[in-house]
Amino acid sequence: MYNGKSSGQGPVRVGGWYIKPMYLYIGAAILAVAAIFLIMRFLSTSLAMHFGAFAGILLLVGNLRELIGQSYGDRGSTALLNVLVGGGLIFAWLSQFFGVLLWVPALILVGIATPLIFGRSSVYRGYLTAARSAVDTVKRTVVR
Repeated sequence: MYNGKSSGQGPVRVGGWYIKPMYLYIGAAILAVAAIFLIMRFLSTSLAMHFGAFAGILLLVGNLRELIGQSYGDRGSTALLNVLVGGGLIFAWLSQFFGVLLWVPALILVGIATPLIFGRSSVYRGYLTAARSAVDTVKRTVVR
C-alpha cells in the first residue's frame, strides 16, 4: 500500500554530511566518466611519450638526491640539468592527459636547462645565486 513516502533510502551520512543517494550516484558516474576518459587518453598516447615519461622519472630519481645534497661543481650542474630535463619530459607526458597548458612548464624547464649545456659551472652558480636570493626574499616577506 502506498503511504506517500518513497520506498528508497533516506540521506546517507558521508563525513558528517547528509547526502541524498541520487547525488552519490551522480558523483560516481562523473568519476567513472573521468576515469574512462583518462584511460582512453593513456591508451591513445603514443609509445614514445610513455618512453619519455619513464626516462624523465629515471632522470629525476637518479639525480634528485645528488641535487638536494651538498654537491658542488660540475656534478651539481649535471644533476640540475638532468632534473630539469626529466621534469620537462614528465610535464610533456602529462600534457597528453590534462591539456596543452602543461606544455608551458615543460618548455620552461627545458629552456632553463639549455644554458647549462654551454657554460655549466658559471650558469650553475648563477642559478644557485638566483635561487638563494629568491628564498631570502620569501623568508623576509613571510617572517615579518
